[in-house]
Amino acid sequence: MSRALDTAEHEELRLEILELCREAQPYGANPNVLRAALRKSGNDLSERELITQINYLEDKGLVETQEVINRRLAINRLIVRLTAAGTDYLEGNGPDIAGVG
Repeated sequence: MSRALDTAEHEELRLEILELCREAQPYGANPNVLRAALRKSGNDLSERELITQINYLEDKGLVETQEVINRRLAINRLIVRLTAAGTDYLEGNGPDIAGVG
């Protein structure tokens, strides 16, 4: 795949992750849930690839992550939530952001 197509594919994937996070508001979504939803739309990513894209979006201020731990129940989950800047971006109220579809 050419570099331009690869870049466009990543941009669209990031946009889809943002849309899924918007649907999961206000609670957010676990990366496993995001991966399952992305698979249904034809994007079969590894967990590592998805975390890379989530980290990219977090660096841009569009999502935030929180690790939820309950030692008593042995639960340790990462939750991804859309930020206010992410909502503004999706609604067209913010600036264009390079790297996001």
